[in-house]
Amino acid sequence: MEMEELNEWVNAYIEVHESENSSNENHPCYWAIEKFADMEMDHPDLNWAAMLQIISLTTSDIVVHHLAAGPLEELVELHGVEYIDKIETAAQSNLNFRLLLRELIETTDKNIWARILRARSDD
Repeated sequence: MEMEELNEWVNAYIEVHESENSSNENHPCYWAIEKFADMEMDHPDLNWAAMLQIISLTTSDIVVHHLAAGPLEELVELHGVEYIDKIETAAQSNLNFRLLLRELIETTDKNIWARILRARSDD
């Protein structure tokens, strides 16, 4: 994926959620939500890159909530073992990422969840 395409996806995702109309499948930016779902199984690295970029561009409560409840939750559930080290590293150096982790609900893998709890704390 080219950087321009990634930027377009990220900006559309932010726009659709900031519009408070993100459940409207007719919203012109709704495709950005669907793209996360389309990519979650086979392209977690692209979803990861998009999430990091989104969190670097906005701290909007609504965007953060939807990012945690959708793409991040799916990444952790489907690829948590592969991504937990990256998640911990991002949380150490990025307050906004820790705030995103605080919106995440408990995962099914108890070991991954314990590591996320440590990563999202300020200690």
